[in-house]
Amino acid sequence: MDKIPERYCGMLKATAMRGLMTITLTILTTLSCFSQDWERFRQELFESLVNPADSIYVMDRKQLERVAGMTCNDKVVTIKSAIQNGDKIEIKIEKGDFEPRKHQIYLKDTIPEIVNGRKLYNVLEVKNLIDNRYSYGIDGIMPGTEIKSMSIKWDEINLAIPDSAFSNLYEPHLCLDYLPVEAYIFKNQYLYIYISGSDAAGGYSVKFVFDKRKYLTRIVGTNEMTDGFDFLDGTAKCDD
Repeated sequence: MDKIPERYCGMLKATAMRGLMTITLTILTTLSCFSQDWERFRQELFESLVNPADSIYVMDRKQLERVAGMTCNDKVVTIKSAIQNGDKIEIKIEKGDFEPRKHQIYLKDTIPEIVNGRKLYNVLEVKNLIDNRYSYGIDGIMPGTEIKSMSIKWDEINLAIPDSAFSNLYEPHLCLDYLPVEAYIFKNQYLYIYISGSDAAGGYSVKFVFDKRKYLTRIVGTNEMTDGFDFLDGTAKCDD
């Protein structure tokens, strides 16, 4: 084989070095971006918690045992599966049309604005209150759908779930292709269920937390991300 001229060897070495530097810089930039996003989004998530003690439920779901066996359509999602320890989990969530006549609705209000000493009532303020609770999935407009019921059976126990756990969550997505309902088991003690709802300014994601007997709490995120479930896990990634 003919020997490669020395000048070409130098060019090849330089090209290889530039490629290596580019790869290294890309990796470092990605790690830096991930670190910055992690801190920023995690802080935002923790500050939004109604109960700070709920921070113990913030963890990467991809490290947990997923509950399989999901079937869904636009109106109902069911998940039925046996988990690794042999327990059987059955989840059913249904949504239906929102019925305004059954609720107290306070979506918007006008507040006074003072201009040159005169009071003008032309500033619109979004309240998003239904039945005196802040409502997720709407942005000053009437919701079209709501979660109607949620039932969970863990082995032979029907978990106690109050309506207040889901009654202010509107426009839920039960069978969204890119963000379907997900369920996970943590240490055979806790069940986490993830649901998303609405979109754009009204978009949200919620993580329900249950033990083997009852509903415990929930974490709601309204950060506008590609995957709101990652936000609830505190694992926000950099944009591509």
